[in-house]
Amino acid sequence: MQHTNVSQAALRIFSGLLVALLVLGLNTSFAQKKRINRAKLEAEKKENIQKINELNQIIEKTEQKKEASVGKLNALGERITKQSKQINLLSENQELLDMEVSELNKVTGELSGNLEQLKEEYAKMIYSSAKVSNKYNQLSFLFSSNNFNQLVRRYKYLKQYSEARAKQAVLIEKVRADLMSEQVKILQKKQEQANILKEKITETQNLELLKGKQSNVVAQLNIKEKQLRQQLEDNKKAVERLENMIAKIVEREIRKSRQREQQRLQRENKIATTPKNDKQPKASVIEMSPEEQKVATSFSALRGRMPWPVKSGFISDRFGVHSHPILRGVKLNNNGVDIQTNAGNTVSVVYDGIVQTVVNIQGVNTMVAVQHGDYFTVYSKLSNVVVREGQQILAGQKIGVVATDGDGTSEINFQVWRNEVKQNPESWLKIK
Repeated sequence: MQHTNVSQAALRIFSGLLVALLVLGLNTSFAQKKRINRAKLEAEKKENIQKINELNQIIEKTEQKKEASVGKLNALGERITKQSKQINLLSENQELLDMEVSELNKVTGELSGNLEQLKEEYAKMIYSSAKVSNKYNQLSFLFSSNNFNQLVRRYKYLKQYSEARAKQAVLIEKVRADLMSEQVKILQKKQEQANILKEKITETQNLELLKGKQSNVVAQLNIKEKQLRQQLEDNKKAVERLENMIAKIVEREIRKSRQREQQRLQRENKIATTPKNDKQPKASVIEMSPEEQKVATSFSALRGRMPWPVKSGFISDRFGVHSHPILRGVKLNNNGVDIQTNAGNTVSVVYDGIVQTVVNIQGVNTMVAVQHGDYFTVYSKLSNVVVREGQQILAGQKIGVVATDGDGTSEINFQVWRNEVKQNPESWLKIK
């Protein structure tokens, strides 16, 4: 029957509509996922480029001194690391673009096939409509009904048929427009692929140049082995002086805190005098007041997210025992970390605290020790210090400026202690 043909045609159209919408929905979902991946990748690239620019400034400063230095070698090593990372990020970008082009080709194929299906269904509708017009006009089709109910049903079929045909025409245009849009995207992605490949080639060439510079510095430093060993001995003595100074500061504050606690207990009549046979072990910890405990707890919560004492720079010498970058078989021991940065950069305290010591130590310039409850942060290799002993300072407050040595290297030594125990600052500092 004619109305059955109409119903079947409408059903085919709605099936085509569903398929088209599904394809477009999948395309939208992919686009959203793609945007997230691309945003993350672009953010990483931008951050890495910023670090590369900072390192270029540091290297430029060290290169003002014609002679090779460990500082220059460290800066080049970090620069090579960031350069390699940039190349890896570009490779990830290539992979993402390849995936995007592949997915776009797939979507384009689906849209193209669906467009042909929609056109075919539309042609069938036009043919069916022409047949209806040739055999009967719409009025005769309606009034030839056997009863009123059939007339109503036929009227609904005709209306549904007309609406479906109109929707089909709109949908065809929509799919055609989307198909053209996807084809344009493919062309754009292919251009991006070409640009990324060109950029990757350039960055790889830059990496090779940096490695050449690094090899040259290593060769020059190997010739200066005797001088390096003398510098190493001088540095060890400076480190010992610094460690002894810090240990004395901590010991002093532990002793003062015990005296305060003893006085408090006496005031509260909890003890009459200091017990002579106190069998309790002399714990090397600071007896803290409630206020100091609050500060120490807040400081402890900084682990893994502590701000850096300088705004830019990189860790040029790590915590603990490790090999010398040039001298074979020679081990270095760092009680903190060295952070190499730009000359003249401000050094700031990482958290609220009280300045316990400001002292000049041979080999490490000026050192500032700040107490935070039972924690201490220590900043050395400073110049132009602007704080004084006993001063209460706030997180981010300037304490001085990074010093620059005779080799043109600008770096600070940063340490974290809890009572008499040295901490690894890298586990405290926010990852850069």
